[in-house]
Amino acid sequence: MKPFFFGESAAPLYGVYHPPLVSPARKEAVLLCAPFGQEYMRSHRAYRQLALLLSKKGYPVLRFDYRGTGDSGLDPEQVTTEDWIQDIRVAAEELKHMSQASNLCLVGLRMGALLAAEAIKRHPDELNADRLVLWDPVLSGKDYVEEIRSTIGAIGPSPTNCIDQENTLHYNGFPMLATFREILNRYDLRSEIPGIRKLLHVVASETESSQALKRLWSQYASYAFALRECPGNWNFVDEFGGILLPQPVIQEIVNWITTGE
Repeated sequence: MKPFFFGESAAPLYGVYHPPLVSPARKEAVLLCAPFGQEYMRSHRAYRQLALLLSKKGYPVLRFDYRGTGDSGLDPEQVTTEDWIQDIRVAAEELKHMSQASNLCLVGLRMGALLAAEAIKRHPDELNADRLVLWDPVLSGKDYVEEIRSTIGAIGPSPTNCIDQENTLHYNGFPMLATFREILNRYDLRSEIPGIRKLLHVVASETESSQALKRLWSQYASYAFALRECPGNWNFVDEFGGILLPQPVIQEIVNWITTGE
């Protein structure tokens, strides 16, 4: 593993590069796009495990933090999802440069799946990503915000779960400003993603959102759906740090990437 900073010096991105551990290396590299907030915290080990398994199969892999998250530059209040889409573009360029790979496979978890799809729509030529993994994806930005609001309503407001007087949504201690939510609401997976040759939609449990996306995307020959039942609550918080390591899903992704070229 190689931890490093890249991008603009005023707001650097933090990344961890996993070089291929077998030779010859694959011609495709894998970029992991993180989810938001507590889901990022809870998925850290799962993403690390996924990266290690793929590197053992010969894939160069990069996992990274968006601006305003993790160890990257800026504060959460200074960024929007538009910045994160640009961060995916920058991370893709960095990964291709480091690995000399000719094309990319993007893996996105929850909001990361929504952002990865949006980045491919915006920058198809720059990313040169022809395969995409949607892991427990949120159907749209609007649905995701509504999911959070409904959860807060069900458990009751608290200092870490509320909408404050400035209309900032706080969920598990992570802020979503009104402008952040307004931009996020524009993104939706229910539209074609140009240039994608193969797409895997993998979930730990069936939901109304996953069924709706499956009905829509099943018309495309490039689409594959996999249900691998296992714990999948990415927002659960406990006193032990809330680690979640859904091995059946991780193995499904590794198998699909390695056998689907």
